[in-house]
Amino acid sequence: MSIGTPPPPKLEDEATLASELHEAKLEIRALRAQLARTAPTIDDLQRQLVAARKQGERYRQQVAALRQSSSWKITKPLRAIRRREANGTN
Repeated sequence: MSIGTPPPPKLEDEATLASELHEAKLEIRALRAQLARTAPTIDDLQRQLVAARKQGERYRQQVAALRQSSSWKITKPLRAIRRREANGTN
């Protein structure tokens, strides 16, 4: 054995490393299975989120269109009177 060369690993160390490697492989397999089960749920939730955002944007557009309508503008004084009466302010 030359200077600077590490000693050969002991059999116990090799057995420990082999056991740890085996456990790590089992954990990787379990995590991959979990990912495979979870991925469809994530995809579904992402689709639902996109749909909800689109629906929210449609509602915002409808509200904006309503507020720009002539009937909304014409009834503005009536809504103001109703608010004052509801608040008890005359």
